Amino acid sequence: MLVMLQHFAADLAPAPLAKALAPYPVGGIAVLAFFALSGFVITEAIDCIYHQRPRAFLGNRMLRILPHFLLAVALSMLAHEIFRATGGMRLWRSQPSFPLDAFAPANVTLNFIGIVPFVDRYIDYNFLDITWAVRVEMAFYLIMAGCIAIGRKLPGRRGFAVAASGVLVLLVPLFVLAVSGRGIRMLAFVPYFAFGTGLYFATLGRRSGWLTVALSVPAMLWQCILQQSSGPAPGMLPPSLVGQIIILIVLLSVLGVLAFSNIAQGRDADRVLGGLTYPLYLYHEDVLVIVLTFTVGYSYGVFVGGILLSLLVAIALTALIDPIVTRYRDKVRGSALQKGDQPPSLRPSAVLR
Repeated sequence: MLVMLQHFAADLAPAPLAKALAPYPVGGIAVLAFFALSGFVITEAIDCIYHQRPRAFLGNRMLRILPHFLLAVALSMLAHEIFRATGGMRLWRSQPSFPLDAFAPANVTLNFIGIVPFVDRYIDYNFLDITWAVRVEMAFYLIMAGCIAIGRKLPGRRGFAVAASGVLVLLVPLFVLAVSGRGIRMLAFVPYFAFGTGLYFATLGRRSGWLTVALSVPAMLWQCILQQSSGPAPGMLPPSLVGQIIILIVLLSVLGVLAFSNIAQGRDADRVLGGLTYPLYLYHEDVLVIVLTFTVGYSYGVFVGGILLSLLVAIALTALIDPIVTRYRDKVRGSALQKGDQPPSLRPSAVLR
């Protein structure tokens, strides 16, 4: 929701709202908080379900990521073609159109595999530029699958935790290089995933988890301070560093509190909303291109209408795709997630373990 708010405010909202929100990139900071959330949830899944099963882990991640991603890229290409065919006047607030060679076969193919790490180096035009976050997420999955594979060769139940700790130590100098602008850029996000992973082990009472959390916090703040900015859009105020840090601290604090909370009510609603977030993240940009194509000027009505339309599209496509994919995900997982289930990390047996 925060990512959608930032994009719609920047490219569809009237100037007063766009200027008011410009210094506070809530969407970009929300993605960073999501990386931390992903670190927690994925580590929990590995510890409780995919222990010693790296192929099953990656298979289930692909089933979750690929169907919606491929459809979103195809719809984005369709939206761009509609924009061009109808003579659209504004694609984004700072970009009136897109390159004529965007539909070159090589560029189209690369867009469909855009979640593969480093593929973006060869893409001339991103039809779905928010793919960058999914690409970072995919890199995290590959690293975690490697930790599972290494961990199952180590003695004891904690082989994965030992492997993950070792890999994290090896990634520290690469993180420093990335933040300094001299290394692989996506590795600048390592502390966010490490924070979530450490937080999960902290809920199990492990001191190493608390140590990882404590070391991740200053690293995250350092990354947030030094991250490169392309500068504000014309007529907009520059980003507020203090505002960004406050938003990040608030989101991570909420995550930290919820990690140790045993909330019994609303689990089914939480699961429905959780299942909707990834489709909404992908499809709202497709909707944005269509809305920009068929509207002129900026108004609060179009701004709100675009958000509501994005929600409806995400709900419809989730209802269409997820039931089919879930059946295969259950087979890979080995069991179906039951309604009202407590997360494994909050079950007494898991806490005692």
